[in-house]
This record gives sequence, structure tokens and C-alpha cells, in this order.
Amino acid sequence: MFGDCNEISGNSQDTMTDHEESFLKDFFTHVANLGFDKAKELVEHERESRLGQSGPWGMLLTHLPQIAVAERSYGELGFLITKNKGFLRKDNSLKSVYDSARSDFRRVEEATRHSNSDRLPPAFSNELRTINSVANELCLFLTARIELIDLYEKMHLMGMGKQMKYEELLAQVEDIMDRNAPSVPQMCVTPIGNMLSLECELLIHLLKSQLEMQMWKFLPSLMLLHLAHTRLAAWESKLQNRESWKLGFGATFLKTSQLPALLQWLLKLKTAFLAKFSLYFHTTLAQQTSAQEMKVLCSKLQTYDYFHKIQNFQRRYDATAVMLVFDAHGLEDFKGPGYHHPDRPAETPQDLECYPIVVSCPIKPLNHMPNVVQIITERASELAAMDKVVYYFSPRDQRTYVMACTDPRMMLVVVFDSKKDEKESHIRNFVFDLALQLRCNKVFSDLKPNT
Repeated sequence: MFGDCNEISGNSQDTMTDHEESFLKDFFTHVANLGFDKAKELVEHERESRLGQSGPWGMLLTHLPQIAVAERSYGELGFLITKNKGFLRKDNSLKSVYDSARSDFRRVEEATRHSNSDRLPPAFSNELRTINSVANELCLFLTARIELIDLYEKMHLMGMGKQMKYEELLAQVEDIMDRNAPSVPQMCVTPIGNMLSLECELLIHLLKSQLEMQMWKFLPSLMLLHLAHTRLAAWESKLQNRESWKLGFGATFLKTSQLPALLQWLLKLKTAFLAKFSLYFHTTLAQQTSAQEMKVLCSKLQTYDYFHKIQNFQRRYDATAVMLVFDAHGLEDFKGPGYHHPDRPAETPQDLECYPIVVSCPIKPLNHMPNVVQIITERASELAAMDKVVYYFSPRDQRTYVMACTDPRMMLVVVFDSKKDEKESHIRNFVFDLALQLRCNKVFSDLKPNT
């Protein structure tokens, strides 16, 4: 591609030096820490100091500012903001910006790969290899960004549907992370590589925690939420002015924080999952502290204090019980609630034992469980639709059962010792809304910024 040494070098002193490697590390550190203006100023200063020089280093400098511009918009969820794109109008979406930058760095990669290095001084040949590796790693990074944009768009659309497909989302994140990992990472590009890894690992831990919660597994869910917390803390610690940016769960924090919109949303997602965890494992958690302390801890979840909502509804409408029931029917590895030593045999639950009460307010209505299990079995297809509230009135017992799925194997059940009409909207709305909230759809549908 470059037949003459002077054409590609532009200057005999244009070799990769400690200064240039330090420059790249500083640039990507600024980008990773949200210092986008500083990153662009750094490039401008470098280009001015090398005025008149061309070659691969000059090519690299020309395209670096695009990364700073794109990353600023990415952090603010700019890819979810609707663009006014009309006939013959240039596509200015963030995906197109990343794609254009990727094409530019691929040209840098091609230029350095196909040059005749045998005719070049050893030092300059080393520079070409380094720039080639940097360009290659940037192409992988930009590809990952494009694919993550697709992922977040899918999350947003999925959140407006009936059910989140966490397995599908998890597989997509893991694939993005695996395919776009550089074989030999360049130290100078490490800052943005680390940020990308933190983001992907955080998503993986959160999505996995949901899958474990759906199967009512306490310890794996807890560990994954903790891992997500550590990734969030690590991400925050890498940002500028971290002394004035305090991570928290309150609504006020999310309104006033200077953290980028993406990180704010990930904090909201973790809070929603933590609140769900606090309900699914309320019985276990309550055994570790006093009732008053448990109430205080749950109240910190604010709008996500599900147990408090259940208590209020049960008292206000005199429900016999409001509970969650887990359907373990057909699960070969289910041994009942709690921890089971892997080397100690346990009897497989049978009949009603396959439908344990996860949490109940005010008490566990064990005498109602035969009816509850019968309804879950007979109305399985309706419950599986995820968008229906199932009513059942037992004339013999004069009892009403109202149900909805919160997860494929988790049922929200409200029991009344009297006949309730399906037209009583306060009951239907409570069951439908709480089930929807526990599926966490809304936090995904809210991913798109208000514009």
C-alpha cells in the first residue's frame, strides 16, 4: 500500500516513543474517566506539536477525537434518542458514528499491516506493529460498542413486552465480551478496555442474578448481586471527581447526580433487582435480623419496598393472605428451600412440597394450598401468558383466589375468605401491577431517556 519509506514515515524520527505511548494512555484514560474535552485537547496539542508530520502516527491522531465524541454520547444513552432521519439525509446515529470510526481505524490497520517493513528501520518497523495492534484493538472496542447498542435497544423493546428473556440477553452479552477481547492487549489502550469489561461483567452478573432468582436460589442470587455491586463501585472509582459523586439508591440521587445516564440506569437496574431479591428471600433475610431492622432496611428501597406494599394491601382489603408460591414441579435438582449439602442425599419433594410458599403476609395459609396448587395446575396456560390475572372462586369453601405469574415458576397469589367479583379493579390492578413490577420490565422500558 505504501511503496516508499518516506511516504509512510513522513519523518525519520517518527517512531513510537515513550512519549507517544504515554500520550495514548493519557488519552484513553481521559476518555474512560469521562474527560472528553481534555482528551480532545490532548490530541489537538499533539497534532500542533507534530505539525507537518504524516505517516501512521498522524493517521491515528486524526481519528482519535471521534472516539471521545462517540463515548460522550454513549454514556448519556444517546443511541436511544430518536433521530430525525429523512430521505437523502445522512445517518447521524451513534451507531453510524462508531461504524465510521471503525472503518477509519481499519484503514490504519491495513496501512500498517501491508507496508514493506523489510525496507524500514527496525525502530520504525516496531512502531508500525504497535500502531497496527492499537488500531486492531480499537476496531474490536468499537465493534463491541456497536453490538452493545443493539443489546440496549433490544432490552428497551423487550421491556415494553410481556416478559424479559434474560437467557437471550445474557448469551448476547457474553458473546460480545468473548468475541471482542484482544488477544494481546496494548497497555496504552487498557483504560477503555477495562471500562468495557466492567460494563459487560456488570450486565452479566445482573442478568445471571435474575435467572437464579427465577429459580429461587438464594446464595447464587446473593453472590451475583454482590459481584454486580463491586463492579459498580469499581466503575465509579475510576471516574473523575469521585469525591463528589456518591453512589446511592435514593430518587434524589438519580435526579441530581452528575454520573452519566448509562451508569445511573445500571444503578436503577441493580436497585430493582435488589428489591426483588428482598421479597423473594424475605423469609430468609428476616431470620438474620430483627423485624424492626428488616422494616428499616426494606424502607430504604423506597418505591421498590414490595413487602410493605403487600402488607398495606392485605390490611386494607382484609385479604386472608398475599403470598408468592414457587412451582418446582418437574425440577429434578430441586431439594426444597434452603441450603443443601451437595454430598448429602435429600429426598425429592413430592406433591404439595413441590409448591413451597416463598413469602406470605400475614401468615402461611397451608390449608389453602391444595386449592392453590390445583388452580396453578389447571390454569397453567393462562398463567404462562404473563399478561393475565386468573380468578377462581370455590363455591364449596366460599373462597376467592386471584393469581398472576411474576416469573415462569413464581406465582403471586391473593386469597380471600369470601366471594370477590372480577370487576373489583383494585384487586385486579394490585395483582397485575405487582406481578409486572417483579418482572422488572419497567426499568428496561425506562432505559430510553426522556427527550
